[in-house]
Amino acid sequence: MLPTVLSTVPKCLLLFIAVILSQYKIECKSSLLDVTDPETWKKLAVERLSKFEQSLYYSSLKRPKNIILFIGDGMSLSTVTGARYLKAEKMNLLGGDVQLEWENWPVASLVRTFNSDRLTTDSGSAATAFMSGVKGPDGTVGITGTVKCCECTELTEVERAKSSLMYASKAGFSTGIVTTTRVTHATPAAAYANMLHRDWESVGPSNKRGFHCTDAASQLLTNASHVNVIMGGGATEFYGRSSTLAFNKKGKRSDSRNLLQEWKEMQKNMGRKHVLLHTNDEFKRTDWSSVDYVLGLFAPSNMAYQLENHDQPSLADMTEAAIKILSRNPKGYLLLVEGGRIDHGHHVNQAQYALTETLEFEKAVEKALSLANQQETLLVVTADHSHVYGVVGYPTRETSVLDVDNTAKGMIINHISYLPISMGQEVYWMHLDRIRQQKIDLQATILQNH
Repeated sequence: MLPTVLSTVPKCLLLFIAVILSQYKIECKSSLLDVTDPETWKKLAVERLSKFEQSLYYSSLKRPKNIILFIGDGMSLSTVTGARYLKAEKMNLLGGDVQLEWENWPVASLVRTFNSDRLTTDSGSAATAFMSGVKGPDGTVGITGTVKCCECTELTEVERAKSSLMYASKAGFSTGIVTTTRVTHATPAAAYANMLHRDWESVGPSNKRGFHCTDAASQLLTNASHVNVIMGGGATEFYGRSSTLAFNKKGKRSDSRNLLQEWKEMQKNMGRKHVLLHTNDEFKRTDWSSVDYVLGLFAPSNMAYQLENHDQPSLADMTEAAIKILSRNPKGYLLLVEGGRIDHGHHVNQAQYALTETLEFEKAVEKALSLANQQETLLVVTADHSHVYGVVGYPTRETSVLDVDNTAKGMIINHISYLPISMGQEVYWMHLDRIRQQKIDLQATILQNH
């Protein structure tokens, strides 16, 4: 399906779909790939497309006017399985009775997610691959495989991965980014930023030669000023440490810039109908038909887990608002939607958080299906990487995926029951606050999941 659409869409969207296809398994040895050449991945995508154009299926497909890319961060196949069972439980059905929305779609495939220097990719380089069609090094955002993380150096044009979202904006398409993480976090940042370290969200370092590497929040203003909708968390990345502009929280910037005010002034000077939002009340009161540009930052850092949602718009709410704004463009639109806190739930060994966030992600997909013109819109649901999570043992279909299995098969060792889930993130990067932590109290984790 994806390859077919590619040959008929405009160049700015052609690159985007080629991006997706370039990540699918190609029958050639990875040792033969020149990962330092950004053209490697585009050539592979073109080869894949050329082969597909020879198939009978190709002629039956129609060019899309709109594209919505859904990324479930950390949403592995086993996460989808666990979420499916939790969904059934919430509907008072047996495990296996229901599926998630995208599991019923006619086209499905697996995606290979290594990056240019590691077998296991992180979110930043994975999102770069999705948005730009180029595999980059671990720990970076919007960077090709020609350089490495994480020292501050001046980037050449070859080293900067070109985002499909930026191409689409310049070509006159409406564009949007919706996430439950900070809008400067790895996945959304790959749509507009080029950074040698994904953690340079509000503070970019300087090297010994005096060159300053620009942070993601600053690049959002300079590179993404034409993006119509940007919604998520991360308000404190946009103003200084001496200010308490949003949520009564001090900012994280080491400079004195107030990027929130700069964004408003930029939109005003361009004569655009715009709005800056921070609260759910402001979100609900907004007439989406009266604005063309929205910057919604609904939390100081990442948005709350849905289980702890403190009156914030849901991912489905933000997706709905984005589509209402973007769909007014007769030329079409490109929208990135990220369920980012699935990943965070896994990082802290909290299956209930991860699986509930997956179901919230599904609601956003369902909302998009109900609003978007399905004859004109290509929807892609995927994930950037997996996690050490599994559904294990032989639980009955009645057993909750979050409860212990007390059946005879479930009590296999000394008549002690076990959880039908396996969480393995004992040591993890806590990307919520960009510090390394040790998770050792697995018993407490089990009790919280129980």
